[in-house]
Amino acid sequence: MVEERAALREAVRGLLGSAGPDAGLWARLCKEIGVAGLIVPEAYGGAGATLAEAAIVLEELGRVLSPAPMLGTLLAVEALLRSGDEEARRRLLPAVCAGERVVTVAWDGSGNVTDGLVSGVFPDVFAAGTVLVTVDGALHEVEIEAEVTATLDVTRQVGTLRLDAVPGRRLNGPAPVLRDLACAALAAEQVGTAERALELTVAHVKDRHQFGRPIGSFQVLQHRLAEAYIRVQAARSASESAVEALVSGSPEAGRLAAVAKITCSETLRAVAAEMVQMHGGIAITWEHDAHRYLRRAWASARLYGSPDMHVARLTPTVLVDFSH
Repeated sequence: MVEERAALREAVRGLLGSAGPDAGLWARLCKEIGVAGLIVPEAYGGAGATLAEAAIVLEELGRVLSPAPMLGTLLAVEALLRSGDEEARRRLLPAVCAGERVVTVAWDGSGNVTDGLVSGVFPDVFAAGTVLVTVDGALHEVEIEAEVTATLDVTRQVGTLRLDAVPGRRLNGPAPVLRDLACAALAAEQVGTAERALELTVAHVKDRHQFGRPIGSFQVLQHRLAEAYIRVQAARSASESAVEALVSGSPEAGRLAAVAKITCSETLRAVAAEMVQMHGGIAITWEHDAHRYLRRAWASARLYGSPDMHVARLTPTVLVDFSH
């Protein structure tokens, strides 16, 4: 299993390094590596793998700030698999696995519901032809065009989805709860982004000279980089723990997913800020990627609930009553 996951990481990283963020990248990732069908059972054309393998892909996409719609696809696939609609699974999943159809999901936990209508900013909804929408506890399949929404993050396409008398098909069974999966999946992506931001920063301080020596030799920068490294490793541990809990069905999955969302969001923001500061003036130019990492950090921290929101969600489970 370790060797297979290492091979998957190598394949995804190699393709991302050679293809670049072109329009055909997602199709190549699906056809050559099968990323969209990783957690899809073989009966529907997938690989029958788990969230652990999907998390590897998300990490690699996060490293290069890829716009590939892996996050939205993963959530939509899981929604279909948890639904009771066999016809929808057989009709949609094979095309998703082949990269011929992009499906994403929007639910009231990631937006707002007013009078039974979902509105909000959702990742990958603009790239999708099919959106699975949760309204009043039911899952609906709709074919729509979302409005592109300008956000701080220029590397991820998001869209605003407003539904008003939009024709759709109600799927069988209640709508699944996807919050924990979304948090764990996003955390994996954030780990990849933070790790790459740190790598690029270390390379820069080794190469950039001031006063006749690399700025990386200055003790204050070494201490800051060491702290950033420790934070990235802690974030990776939190991410992997959440993924493992979800894969195993642990009762701790919800708590660990929230911890991962908090830890990875805060870590990415801190590491991206260090990246900008240590790169100096070049970091705020469009020619350099440092500001893109910072934008991704702040924008992704708001997806699926802010860190503060998840801290509030965890508070009742961790507070100890010392009154007795």
